[in-house]
Amino acid sequence: MRDGRGIREMLAWAGISIVNALPLGLGATVAINLRVLANIVKDYGECEDLSQTTLLQTILSYFKSRYSITKPCIKILSQIPSSSGLKSSSAVAIAIIKAITQRYNVYEPNIPQLAAELSKLAGVSFTGALDDAAAAYYGGMVFTDNTNMRVIRVCDVNDDLGVAVLIPSGVNRPRIDINEMRRYSSVFQSIFERALQGDVYNAMTLNGITIARILYKGFEEVAVKALKLGALAAGVSGNGPALFAVFREGDEGPFVELFSEHGKVLIARFVRLGEGM
Repeated sequence: MRDGRGIREMLAWAGISIVNALPLGLGATVAINLRVLANIVKDYGECEDLSQTTLLQTILSYFKSRYSITKPCIKILSQIPSSSGLKSSSAVAIAIIKAITQRYNVYEPNIPQLAAELSKLAGVSFTGALDDAAAAYYGGMVFTDNTNMRVIRVCDVNDDLGVAVLIPSGVNRPRIDINEMRRYSSVFQSIFERALQGDVYNAMTLNGITIARILYKGFEEVAVKALKLGALAAGVSGNGPALFAVFREGDEGPFVELFSEHGKVLIARFVRLGEGM
């Protein structure tokens, strides 16, 4: 993808959770078409202030130490709300790594794994979120073993399904207690197996409602209302606070009305495998 000046922009996608990886280390994410664009520019007035972000500092330190690339001027445009559960950190990491490797002609054999390892090193993710990074990079639907940094499966999705996303007003993500989350590992093992066997939408719902129960009082009720309106799946994405409802194309009206009572609503769709690469 190129901007209006012909400069090539590197793209990465947002995602919503199929299975949260925190309790077990096994995760699954599906890409949605909210995007991050990154490119290397010459005008330092367009550069991001990378000193304020631990993840970006970590990425730049890696490329400086490995390839002697110093202070690239990076411009980032993002449609993804930060700290919402929509995988913004992974998408930004993927877009920046793609931009640097393309601009400086360096080869990295596994960009999603690199993004995950650097995210973990930067302390922005407990597991590295390989599932989120791989979905941001490939599109489609991704199943991963984050503990062992291994992609289990990457597969395509139907592009005739939409996703309503709620960014709740006045709700911040609570502090995540990783030990508390791991108490639910057997529950998430069952959800992961269900998703891997093909029962994806029920797995998304079980995951999303379970996370709502653990982290957000009252969110389960909103998800259940979405399901009663005909959502194929609904719940909290990631560690929240964003909620989602998956619907058939053209059926977004009731979900927009429901979600609008609680905050800002975004409408997206699933991203096909390989789209935008």
